[in-house]
Amino acid sequence: MSTPTQYMSAADIAALFGVKPGTVETWRSRYADFPVADVVVGIGHDKPVMGWLPTREPELRAWEKSRPGRGAGGGRPRKRVSEELAGKG
Repeated sequence: MSTPTQYMSAADIAALFGVKPGTVETWRSRYADFPVADVVVGIGHDKPVMGWLPTREPELRAWEKSRPGRGAGGGRPRKRVSEELAGKG
């Protein structure tokens, strides 16, 4: 009997970076340059499982190292209260 090919799941990738599996799913949907999975398992339902070959770990680490930092490029601007509105004018 042959050994099945092993793939890393989002949970495995999350463990590499010390984040929750949902974070990896967010990265996949938010960043177009996130490495594309090598396999998709479960096409007959709404939550297929993605898999990456373990040999792609260096590519995943390089991607994570180069991604924008927390809060980069977005979010709601902070409200600034002018001195006049704050009663100091």
